[in-house]
Amino acid sequence: MQKRAAALILAIALCVVGTADAWAVPSVDSVKKERDQTQGSLNAISQQIHGLEAGRAEVSNEIETMNTELVDILTSIGVCQTEIELKEREIEDASEKLVIAEQNEASQYQSMKKRVQFLYEKGDKAYMQALIESSGYSDLVNKADYVEKLYSYDHELLEEYIGVKQQVIELKTLLEEEEAGLEASRYELGQEQSRLETLITEKKQTVEDFDQQLAKARAQASSMQKKLEQQTAQIKALEEAKRKEQEAKIKKQQEEAAKKAAAAAKKSEESTQLVGGVTADSTEKVVQIDSTDYETTNESLSAGAGSKVIESSGSSRGQSVIDYACQFVGNPYVYGGTSLTNGTDCSGFTQSVYSHFGVSLPRDSTSQRSVGTAVSYEDARPGDIICYAGHVALYMGGGMIVHASTERTGITYSPATYRTIITIRRVLN
Repeated sequence: MQKRAAALILAIALCVVGTADAWAVPSVDSVKKERDQTQGSLNAISQQIHGLEAGRAEVSNEIETMNTELVDILTSIGVCQTEIELKEREIEDASEKLVIAEQNEASQYQSMKKRVQFLYEKGDKAYMQALIESSGYSDLVNKADYVEKLYSYDHELLEEYIGVKQQVIELKTLLEEEEAGLEASRYELGQEQSRLETLITEKKQTVEDFDQQLAKARAQASSMQKKLEQQTAQIKALEEAKRKEQEAKIKKQQEEAAKKAAAAAKKSEESTQLVGGVTADSTEKVVQIDSTDYETTNESLSAGAGSKVIESSGSSRGQSVIDYACQFVGNPYVYGGTSLTNGTDCSGFTQSVYSHFGVSLPRDSTSQRSVGTAVSYEDARPGDIICYAGHVALYMGGGMIVHASTERTGITYSPATYRTIITIRRVLN
């Protein structure tokens, strides 16, 4: 019977041990280690979020800048369109004047031909008739002089009509060249508009990608934060349980010490000689939880861009720029080109000329409006960049510019005020 009882007690003990292993409580140190790992992951995700937010902000700023440039381009396109319509009306008016001049020339030429033919065919008879019909010598002289004056008048009037016709032709040609220049500017602006709209679309897609990555990272951070809170709470519970366990252990030790003291006291009373009392020392153990503060540091870098400015001998260097630029007058205009010999457009011309002197300019005419410093037309000097709607040129001085104008004229000279000036930029101090 006793053997069976002992076997039953052993079986129960084994079951209890097995259950304890299956439901073993984690240690504080192991949970702290897991919490440290969770905190490290949370820190990494936080840094990722900060990086994504910085990237998104940068792209958003780029979009804002591009939108501003796009507004400037659209405004310039409107200015070009207005100037083109004005040129078309001027060309139409010149065409009407040319028709009238050609009609007057033809009419006067026919009248002159008839008079000359009449005099040629009549010969001396015309003068003889004038002599016979004259009342005297003075009357004859007056009639002969009248015939001569009539011929001179016809000749002068014909020359005048021919001159007017030539002036109208030259005016019409000039207006057509200016219109071609405006059309080239409008085309360049249209290409720049398309490029910017494409870039803005791409940048907006990049922002959407950032938003998706941010949403995912923030969800992970939220999950990590909850896990961190759970682990912290678990550590607190374990430490509390450990504290209570320690208190219970100390209390038990105190109770056992008290019992021993009581037994010793009782025993001493029974003996003939009193033995000194027993004291029990108790030791309190203080469990101190070390905590680690986690800090994340963000560093933001900002870079500023600006055009290079030549700081010495601005006036003389500006004349050097013009002397160099004028070497290429007569070379072709090619949209998108930057070759001063094989072909360039207006902004490529100014960029390539200044590049020869170590000055870096933006590629398109819209961006070149913001380089250097603004000056008035009255203060303009050689080398300054004169900016029109969709066009740029180099000021030569004396009211003239050198620029890559149109496919028909190529690199040429023009009056500086041949179009509406938007701004004048100086990159040579």
